[in-house]
Amino acid sequence: MTVWHFVDDDAGYLDWLKQHPFGFVVNLRRSFDPDYVVLHCASCVSIQRYPKMKSEPGGFTERGYTKLCGESLGSLEQELERFTTRPEPFSKRCSLCMPKSE
Repeated sequence: MTVWHFVDDDAGYLDWLKQHPFGFVVNLRRSFDPDYVVLHCASCVSIQRYPKMKSEPGGFTERGYTKLCGESLGSLEQELERFTTRPEPFSKRCSLCMPKSE
């Protein structure tokens, strides 16, 4: 399955979320940090709306973060194997949307 990596493209990322409501998103720091690889469901409000007073347009992929998106957890795990040797590729699973393994 295809994996999309959104860098400097909030519009493309937000469009992807609309087109893949049952997909998954990994929030990554722009400078890859294996201790910050956070998994979300594409429907999670924390990765699809700008929080009031805390962020502004460009905050998803145009400054400190990028997004790795896929329709399946397996495709994201496979992609992340290229970057980390962690036994669990995700450092954390979002406590709001609680994504589950397939």
